[in-house]
Amino acid sequence: MTVNEAVLEMRYSGIPEEDIEEILEICKKKGLSPQNIDKELETRGLDKVFEFEYDASESWFEGGASAAPAHKAPVKQGLEKEKK
Repeated sequence: MTVNEAVLEMRYSGIPEEDIEEILEICKKKGLSPQNIDKELETRGLDKVFEFEYDASESWFEGGASAAPAHKAPVKQGLEKEKK
C-alpha cells in the first residue's frame, strides 16, 4: 500500500485531514500497513477503514483448501470412437 492509497481510502471514509496527517506520521515509524492504520483510527475513536481487506485475505489464507471446497469439472477421457 502506498501513502496515496492510504490517504485516499481514509478521505473516502470521512476521516478528518488532521487525523490523516497524524496517523501517517505515526505509521511512518511503525510501518504503513492497513492494520497499523486501523489501530490508530481506533485509538482516536474512529471506525476502521481497512478491516475488510485484510480480514478477508487472512481468513482465506489461514483456512487453506479446507475452508472453501473446490468444485472441479469432471475430467473427460476423450471421445470414444464409434464402432462400425
